[in-house]
Amino acid sequence: MVKLKDLLNEDHVLFMKKDDKKKILEQMIQNLSSSSNITNQEAFSQAVFDREKIISTGIGLGIAIPHVKIDSVNDVTIGIGICPEGVEWDALDNQPVQIVVLIAANADQHQLYLRLLSKIVLVLKKKERREKLIEADDPHVVLTQFSNL
Repeated sequence: MVKLKDLLNEDHVLFMKKDDKKKILEQMIQNLSSSSNITNQEAFSQAVFDREKIISTGIGLGIAIPHVKIDSVNDVTIGIGICPEGVEWDALDNQPVQIVVLIAANADQHQLYLRLLSKIVLVLKKKERREKLIEADDPHVVLTQFSNL
């Protein structure tokens, strides 16, 4: 069974200044596209923005989980963005987003994709973990919040 912690990489943790949603997503897409798992950055970017047009991925509690399943992704790849100042995201609770988890998966990875989404939500629904993530200034500290999953 794949563990969430095994899919996380310090290189894909970004600490960002307050900006708009589009620029935050662009930074995260560019960063995640450095992975060999993303074979077409343009298709990946388009899929992320198309998904966001359908419905906001801001789920509340200062969290957004943009996610796509497309053929130009070889294997699940996850990026984490921390923006302590918050970003307007059109979240379900109308609150700014401080934690962004970008998930890219292959179109055939539906079961794994759903399990990972649920594990991420499980981690982030705990207030103490969210606070530690928002206060973090080191990628290792961010990843330790996901270390048991």
